[in-house]
Amino acid sequence: MSTDSIPPSSINGIYTDPNHPTGYRIVRVIDDFPTLVTLQDEPDGPIITCDGDVKTSGTATAITLDLSNKGGPKDIAATLGKDKLIFPDGNAWTKLGGVDGIYSDPFHPEGYRIVRIAEDGSKLNVTLQDKPDGKVILLEGERDGKGDYPIDFSPKGYHKTLAATVKDGKVVFEDGNAWVKL
Repeated sequence: MSTDSIPPSSINGIYTDPNHPTGYRIVRVIDDFPTLVTLQDEPDGPIITCDGDVKTSGTATAITLDLSNKGGPKDIAATLGKDKLIFPDGNAWTKLGGVDGIYSDPFHPEGYRIVRIAEDGSKLNVTLQDKPDGKVILLEGERDGKGDYPIDFSPKGYHKTLAATVKDGKVVFEDGNAWVKL
């Protein structure tokens, strides 16, 4: 399958895996930082982080994953297609579109924010980590009457709730901070 010169950065995102339909796969490649894949097979299952290595050759982009942390192979390769990671056995992870994705926070450039919206739009779920060795924190906001998502930041150590608006590939907060989708 031709990837038509898909840039490696377009590999960033949240993916579904048909072998684990209630789970997720998150692929994150940011400049000088290592490629990380975070996955969960089932909603109550363990969250596992695996290393990856992205390489581009000509018009093809591939990622080699070390899935040994979850009992899988140490060096399985997948090819980046349009909104898919395609594996040699025929399995393909499909990238989610819309609001769901990986965001950067200018106040925590080494960290990440994973944003997922409930199917009915009622809740915004955020998984964040401020730095590579930092604590992973889960936050949630319920949509209010104005269409914003007030998010309780107390699990992060802040004693306030900030309203977030989702638009144009950004999560914009009332204090002026804006997370940009990668």
